[in-house]
Amino acid sequence: MTEVGTNMKHLCVPREENIEPMRPILGVIPPGNVSDQFFYLQLKFTPKIGHPFTDEREVVVEVPKDLVQRKSESIKECLREVVALGLARSAALGTFPTEAERAVDLYDEDPPIWYYDRRPPVINERSCDHEENGTRAWRIV
Repeated sequence: MTEVGTNMKHLCVPREENIEPMRPILGVIPPGNVSDQFFYLQLKFTPKIGHPFTDEREVVVEVPKDLVQRKSESIKECLREVVALGLARSAALGTFPTEAERAVDLYDEDPPIWYYDRRPPVINERSCDHEENGTRAWRIV
């Protein structure tokens, strides 16, 4: 079993040993990431009922591993993914058009999709929509 952070909580998820190539995994980070320099993940935000905006938002985020290392020097190795997810969430919210739409408590979140064997295509297609301390985010339109 592997501990994985989602929404800054711990979730035990069985390790998938025979994963098809090029397939992202929901909420699980398998060994052997595509890059020694970055974590790649996709976040999906669904507005909670009662807010004036109703469209789901998906964002692909590239988080530098050296930034995660600096932010997590005092915590255990297994929690680095939790730090990466927090940095990704912050950068993803920065892609939303107004300040009012950037509060994380306005949304329900799907489990993150971690890309471990390829960069998500949008990264190569255009420049990022938001950058925050070296973490870059692309809205999926």
